[in-house]
Amino acid sequence: MASSTGEVQPEEFRLVLSPDIRAGWRTRQALRQRFSRSLPQRTLIDLIAVVTELVNNAVAHGPGRPITVTLVTADDVIRGEIADQGNPAGAIPRIRDRSETDGGGLELVDRLSSRWAVHEGSTHVWFELPIDA
Repeated sequence: MASSTGEVQPEEFRLVLSPDIRAGWRTRQALRQRFSRSLPQRTLIDLIAVVTELVNNAVAHGPGRPITVTLVTADDVIRGEIADQGNPAGAIPRIRDRSETDGGGLELVDRLSSRWAVHEGSTHVWFELPIDA
C-alpha cells in the first residue's frame, strides 16, 4: 500500500490457530484468501508451502498452545514468523536433529526462503521469502 509520499508501506497479516490437525488446512485457506490477488502466483505457492510446513511442525512438536502466524509484506520480501509458545530447551535439539538426519520439511523451508532461523531462546521460527517480480 502506498503512502501519501509514494513509499510502499509494510502490510501485516496475523493469524492465530488452534494447534490441531486442521491447522495446516486453515493456514492454506487464509493465505489464499488474503494474498491471491496481491502476490505473484509462484510467490504465493512458496509462501503457502513454507508457512504450512512451519505450522505443521508447531502442531506436531509444540506444546499444544495457540500458534500465531505473522507476515509482513514490504517492497520485495515477505517476512514471517510462526510462534508456538514452546519450550526451546526441548524443541531446539529436535529441530537440529531433524534437519541433520532427514531434512524433511525444514529442507523445503531452507530451499524456498532466502533466510530463516529460530529466535534465540524461543521456538519462534522466522523467515524471509523474496517476492517474485
